[in-house]
Amino acid sequence: MLLSLKKSIANSVTILNLLLGFISIVLISLSFLESQNNIKIACILIFIAAMVDVFDGKIARKLGTTGDFGKEIDSLADLVSFCLAPSLLIFSYYYNLIDLQLKFLLLISALPLICGAIRLAKFNAYTEHSNQSFYLGLPTPGNAIFICSSILFMFNMDFLIIEDDLVNIINIINSNDNQEQWQIFKWMKYPFSFFYSINDYIIMILCSLTSLLLISKIHYSKFPIIKFNLSISNSTSIIGILFFIIILLLGIFNNQQHIVILFFISYYIISGIIQSIVKKIINL
Repeated sequence: MLLSLKKSIANSVTILNLLLGFISIVLISLSFLESQNNIKIACILIFIAAMVDVFDGKIARKLGTTGDFGKEIDSLADLVSFCLAPSLLIFSYYYNLIDLQLKFLLLISALPLICGAIRLAKFNAYTEHSNQSFYLGLPTPGNAIFICSSILFMFNMDFLIIEDDLVNIINIINSNDNQEQWQIFKWMKYPFSFFYSINDYIIMILCSLTSLLLISKIHYSKFPIIKFNLSISNSTSIIGILFFIIILLLGIFNNQQHIVILFFISYYIISGIIQSIVKKIINL
């Protein structure tokens, strides 16, 4: 009886992830008919689902209820929340934005779903993917967070007109514009406002690349165990997460949470690529 109750608790967290993913899909679908605010809400729900996903496995291990059923339902929930929902999000965002044949848009927007499904199947089937201290390839929540934060950035950003990079950086630091935003958010915002304004296809290209990272062999760090006495790397990761939480709370207070999430998830993705390149060079 007690074991059954413990399993129900752990699986309920996973089902919450699945429910959030379903609601996100519904809201994204409604965005074709109603306000784009539905997309913003859907992105926020996917962020929440990602936070829930961090803890469902930890709860199961803490309660001693890990098993094949929990592993399978967790992958199914991830497939909906972090693969299907982001694919539909890309399709919805670009449907009326660019002049691209429907068949090509369908294929490109399906990449998070296809690559995510392959990744999740490998994770369940092969121990080299599941029994490691790191992720082999970008985890599906990371890709979903990047896609959602990028699209939220596009909805919320007033793009800078770049004439002289140095002058603009100085103006951003010294300006006292409307909402007295903290300088750290101006620094975070600047490279994305420059890069994302190159053309309308840039989000599609980047999201396609990050989706391919799902099935790559690049190593990405896992969420650390909340103990400072395990190892230096684990303690460093905990400090990094605490720093992220502080900046995120400040971002929420200043209505800049979208750029904070985009900045940190971009750092996570790029750092994994850089570390992989460095290791290959060292091993040559």
